[in-house]
Amino acid sequence: MMSTKHGSDHLERTSNEERTNPEYSEAEVIELNDMSPTVKRLLLKVNDQSFIFKAGQWVDFYIHDPTVQIVGGYSISSEPFQFLYNRVLELAVKFSKYPPAFWTHTQCQIGNKVSLRVGGTQIIYDPQPSDPHYNVLLIAGGIGINPLLSMIRHANSLKRAQTHWFSPVRFQLLYSASTRKELIFQDDISEIVNNFPSVFQSTLFVTQEDVSSDNKYTQGRIQDSHLASAVQEFGSENLECYICGPPPMIEDMESSLLKLNMKPENVHYEKWW
Repeated sequence: MMSTKHGSDHLERTSNEERTNPEYSEAEVIELNDMSPTVKRLLLKVNDQSFIFKAGQWVDFYIHDPTVQIVGGYSISSEPFQFLYNRVLELAVKFSKYPPAFWTHTQCQIGNKVSLRVGGTQIIYDPQPSDPHYNVLLIAGGIGINPLLSMIRHANSLKRAQTHWFSPVRFQLLYSASTRKELIFQDDISEIVNNFPSVFQSTLFVTQEDVSSDNKYTQGRIQDSHLASAVQEFGSENLECYICGPPPMIEDMESSLLKLNMKPENVHYEKWW
């Protein structure tokens, strides 16, 4: 059993969150590459069959290096169905001086071993046949795309499998980042939208780069008018909203959605980072 003596910050902030399994599972880094000037993508092989997750969850990220005295926490961007097939987990980690992120960007190598433990209950997307049908609004800021992409990918798998009870569901993603390059996973998102345009919609916002000549992007931040348009199209009574991004953004988006008559219990987010 792994000791958590290295833990602070993430473990303390999420101490009230249930873990899927109290034990850690070993994982091996099998691929590592740059997604943007500030984001590294990791693929991790997890052979432990007891390791499972739901779309939207995160992992405690324990690094086997005595110089890293903190356990990190990162949202999962891969989706559950594919993981059950290949046992490969995807994480996207933004650069910072926070020790786990700094290690990932400056020292992590293919073949390194880490230990993972799944947690998170606030923004899980796990629809069941007996659930009432509802549409989904996803609002992402920067690296906050990770858990929301997991949800989109999970929904895409349900759609591709022609799951009959899932057919009425529609998704809209509002995704903001500072520059075009920081809109990570935009090609993955575009592919899903293009494959099922009646189900998935997306709008990409760029806040710190001039994109006025490129109609693929919308200039500026996500505005109240964009939220109002989505709520009007889907209807507040039949809509679940998931938000992930910097805490000030989450607070602004939540406040705006509540003013649009969204029920508080239908607006989901986490603010542990």
